[in-house]
Amino acid sequence: MRLMFNFFKKQPKEVLDCLGYYDIKPYHYFESNMTYAKDILIVKTPSVKVYTRLYKSTIFIFTFVEDENGFDKSKYAYTELKDKIDEVILEPHKYVVNLIIFKNETTETIRIAKEIAVNTKKEFNQTFVYDAEKVRLKFYRPVPEFYKLYNHYVEAVVFDLGAIDLAKR
Repeated sequence: MRLMFNFFKKQPKEVLDCLGYYDIKPYHYFESNMTYAKDILIVKTPSVKVYTRLYKSTIFIFTFVEDENGFDKSKYAYTELKDKIDEVILEPHKYVVNLIIFKNETTETIRIAKEIAVNTKKEFNQTFVYDAEKVRLKFYRPVPEFYKLYNHYVEAVVFDLGAIDLAKR
């Protein structure tokens, strides 16, 4: 009789090694998500792919890092990618949501994800590390929900990246 009521028992809270995470589809689905969302590929190297699209005056930038060796985050800032974006998106835009996603969870990718990100009322930056074991995107910097741009960030995480659950972790 005792075993029947185990579902009433409160489960222990998971101890995280990050600030939070989003449950996600497996990493290999990201490219098909980009196709579905009609994101445009603007950079393709063996180690990095960058996609972009326009949504409600907001430029979305998705940088997928397959191999972090030699990765320089500054090369994937909006200011560095602006000319390539302007070649494929001709409509004016006011805002930017720039997301970097590392395929490999290493001490180096975690270090980069922990770097301070500049978030303003017009530009939102976040770095994720993919956790292949638990199939989730981990983040190590706070997500400033008080900015209006937060809603566009959620659009990017859910629609383009295919996050399954945005519940707070």
